[in-house]
Amino acid sequence: MTPPPSNLTRLRAELVAALVAVGVVLWGLDAPIVEDGLFWWVPQALVVAETGPQWVLDTLPEAARPQAALPPQWADGLPDYGHPPLWFWWMGLFLRLFGHNHFAVHLAAAPFAALFGVFLAQLGRVVGGERAAWAAVVIPLTPPIAANLLRADTDLPLMCLTPLALWAILTRAEGVFAVTAAIATACKEPGVLLAAPALLANLRDRRLGWGWAWPPLTLFGWAAIHEAETGWALAGSERLPETLGGWLHDLMSVARITLFSQGRWVVWVLAAWALLRARFHTWPLTLLALTALSQIAFFGTLNFLGGLPREDAHTHVRYLLPGMVAALALALSLAPRGAWALLLMSAVYWRRPSDDGPESSLYGIDVALTTRAAAPTLRALDGEVWVGSYAWTQYTRPYAGVVEVPMDSLRVYHLATTPEEVRGWLVETCEGEPLGRLQELPRELHEEVRVGHAWVRIWRVSP
Repeated sequence: MTPPPSNLTRLRAELVAALVAVGVVLWGLDAPIVEDGLFWWVPQALVVAETGPQWVLDTLPEAARPQAALPPQWADGLPDYGHPPLWFWWMGLFLRLFGHNHFAVHLAAAPFAALFGVFLAQLGRVVGGERAAWAAVVIPLTPPIAANLLRADTDLPLMCLTPLALWAILTRAEGVFAVTAAIATACKEPGVLLAAPALLANLRDRRLGWGWAWPPLTLFGWAAIHEAETGWALAGSERLPETLGGWLHDLMSVARITLFSQGRWVVWVLAAWALLRARFHTWPLTLLALTALSQIAFFGTLNFLGGLPREDAHTHVRYLLPGMVAALALALSLAPRGAWALLLMSAVYWRRPSDDGPESSLYGIDVALTTRAAAPTLRALDGEVWVGSYAWTQYTRPYAGVVEVPMDSLRVYHLATTPEEVRGWLVETCEGEPLGRLQELPRELHEEVRVGHAWVRIWRVSP
């Protein structure tokens, strides 16, 4: 008779999964800060780090008002206190301990990444057994998930806490779920969606527990404080669908990104085949399916993905990560061998550009690395140097991890900048900063800097 696996053997999958997730963070420890983290979350964390808890207690209400004077960090953006504050408070602690730099920002993600790996494996074991626990090890290497482990956005802790919350529901650890889901909601409002699978578990058990109420209570509590202090709404949808056809288009777009993009459809083919050939305990699968579908329905309806008329594709893939994690846990629990297919597809798309925007892969990080690689060339140029707003912020804010000494003489262009205003040098990046009318300028390519598929082009503007 084969002896049952020891506790040490059973925990190896958890350890390996945690090491993989934390390894992604440490591998990208020198990655520059990008996109929304650059403009909002890290600047807010810096203010918390500089002024401490007393600033939070005394100054937050005033600073959250729309008419408040902006601190220096927000010279290129606006303070966004529509979101709950726990994540940038947490980053502020690490910036206080390890210095005002991008390394400290990435270190703040490491504890969440460790929890993410451990409970991905635990969730896989509860749903599909030991093989599913090992299959879950590859989930942190999926391009959108790995890319967002290296971002400072509020979606990172929400994504990382989702497996722990789902594991707590399945094991009926109601107190663990309540605390975990409340913390997730205090980092980002969509954590409240975790109440949906908790309520489903209550319905299945024919009881009304108390754990499910913590996410909405956390959100309502923050909303009440926010409304009382500032008198303006929390963060909202970019737009709502205007027609049934528009809604279906948005819904299918969200479903595609969550379930099938970047070759993830292969895992679903294997999962469907496994489902036809064998019997599975349906309750855990149902819970994961409801979690993924509720996320797809929410973001497909409120359309946090944008869809606004713009020249650059910048889909907020990070909003869909909790649903993606639940979906991958479901598919790999049905077909653990699908982990090899997922690993192969992850390698193919790891740094490849995506039509869904820079958050879909490590290509978005490469864009910032290319900006850093171009810095010495820009310093050596004579005359005016024009850059986009992302690059300007990275070149003038050392905490971004692009330069150590600010380049304060740069000029900033935007979509309304006219060709007549620009002379000297024009810097074009491959993502997020379209030239607009500046494409009309007579110009000559001086140098192109590349990292992976990302590039920065430095043009000499003809007189």
